[in-house]
Amino acid sequence: MNKEKLIKGALWLSGFSLSIIMSATSLFAGFHNMQFGNYTLLIIGLLLIPVIYFFAYKGFGLILEAIFEK
Repeated sequence: MNKEKLIKGALWLSGFSLSIIMSATSLFAGFHNMQFGNYTLLIIGLLLIPVIYFFAYKGFGLILEAIFEK
């Protein structure tokens, strides 16, 4: 088991969790601000969704690679 890859995977997963929190918060605030005609936070929240998938892919990929070593 490669511990360096596990640590890198954990760092990617921490980015994954932070991006989930930021996206959820900005989507919530963005949908609330739609009634005032402000779409900035909604657009930011929607743009963060692909970032969530990227961080999850990199994090879980590194962890699985460290555990099952190719």
